[in-house]
Amino acid sequence: MVPSSIHPGPAVFQPRPVRVSQLPNYRNRSRNRSNFGRAVGTVQLAWQAVRDTFYDFASMSKIHGMYYLQRQTTRGFVRLLWVCIIVAFFVFGTVLIYLLWQKFVDSPTRMTIASEMKIVQVPFPGITLCHPQSVVDYKAERFVERIKLPLGATKASVLKSLPSLGYFTEHQWTFPRPQNLRMIDQVLQLNNYTIERAIDELGMICEDFILVCYWAGKKFPCFAKHAFLGWIGSTSHYGACCSFNYHPSVRGSKEPFVVNTYGMHGGLSVIGTGYPQASDGKSGALYSEGFMLMIHHPHDFAVEASPLTLLRLRKETFVNVLPTDSRCSEQVLALPQSQRDCIVGSDFNPPIANYRQPACTLECLRNEVHRKCGCHPFHLPQQPNQLGQRIRNCTVYDSMCFVENYYMFKRLKCNCLPSCSDVTYKTTSIVSDFSAYNHSINPFYKETNLTDFEFIFHIFMSNQVVAANRRIVVVSWISLLSNLGGAFSLCLGISVLSLFEVLFFAVFRLRKMYHKLKHRQEQQIKLVAPFARLQKF
Repeated sequence: MVPSSIHPGPAVFQPRPVRVSQLPNYRNRSRNRSNFGRAVGTVQLAWQAVRDTFYDFASMSKIHGMYYLQRQTTRGFVRLLWVCIIVAFFVFGTVLIYLLWQKFVDSPTRMTIASEMKIVQVPFPGITLCHPQSVVDYKAERFVERIKLPLGATKASVLKSLPSLGYFTEHQWTFPRPQNLRMIDQVLQLNNYTIERAIDELGMICEDFILVCYWAGKKFPCFAKHAFLGWIGSTSHYGACCSFNYHPSVRGSKEPFVVNTYGMHGGLSVIGTGYPQASDGKSGALYSEGFMLMIHHPHDFAVEASPLTLLRLRKETFVNVLPTDSRCSEQVLALPQSQRDCIVGSDFNPPIANYRQPACTLECLRNEVHRKCGCHPFHLPQQPNQLGQRIRNCTVYDSMCFVENYYMFKRLKCNCLPSCSDVTYKTTSIVSDFSAYNHSINPFYKETNLTDFEFIFHIFMSNQVVAANRRIVVVSWISLLSNLGGAFSLCLGISVLSLFEVLFFAVFRLRKMYHKLKHRQEQQIKLVAPFARLQKF
């Protein structure tokens, strides 16, 4: 009997019987166990290499707070606190970097006020004057007396339906009746009238309400064939209008009209009349006596965004025009279109000479009208479509499409950026009565008797200089790099050299540390293996 104090020796290896068919399974199991152990060893070795490399970096780095993460410097709660502080400031710095980058991408430019310019460096604005009625009663009564009537139509029914010509524009008060629209189409077709010609005969033309014209205190013919000084017929979203200094088809290098006079009587002065069409008509854009005056660039069609002034009868209106010249620096023009937020002619293919934002908006609206209604309304400038074909003119019945889609056209969003070099206009107005005109020595007031149906307006620039805005680059690559450095320096005290230091430790030192630990492990295996074999023996 063996005493209990004597330990048994090592177990003797005893082979077990194995079937020949099970040998491949035993080999695969042994190989898988060996591969798994090797993978676990590799992961442990890599983690040890990362940990040792981090401790080396913490002991050598100048980044704020890394001193407290060294191997033996802090422990427990204090170490966790410093880890949280460093991570929090790193996240804060990353957010600042993201915001700075977004600012660089989205809005790298800023508009600044530059030195003022002389008025001779900006064009005198275009002026468009519109009567609020598209069809006036006394002209409509004359019209039905001399036209041929279609079968089944009477003068009274035609006279009642003629205001439907204004449904293409802002003159929409009631929903139209389709049978009335078809009747007016038959009337126009039977008498060989186009809608534009009918509007000219039924509405107000320039000669009906413009009487006397002065420029800088000197009288000139209102409708003379002059390059700049003269009123011409035009259209707008209000229908038929009259325009002064309006040149929408200018191409090339032709310079617009500029002036070197300023002050109340240094611009355009006009005496107009509302007789006999005052308080007349049922197709008006507004129910009040007067005219609508719009100020715009000489090359632009008068759109709804144009500054609007209402000219009232028996009133004298002084309209002060305030131009603003806006341009971009060379650095801004060198930016991509998405960053500078403006367009130059060279952005198009092929390039264009004069890009105008209102012209782009007008083209967008015109294309949508063509797509939705399949025709071209009389009040919009017509151009061939993209295939070079002219679309058909709208009939009166097509105005149903305008009425049904009125608010859709109003809410239409067009991707039209402003021009990088542009002149825009704002206006201020003062209105006074005719009470003291008899006491003036100005011969302008002696031209007419200034009855209750007449009105006067003056359009002028009140100053010798105009405001000039310049768009400059505020976030360039240099300022972006400076801001990035400032953000990381504020949060962690990191400089560019610190970033290279982090990169060096993450790539070279980590790899070197891994191979060093792996070599050390292999050396230990070589030393331990012979002793293990001797022990088994």
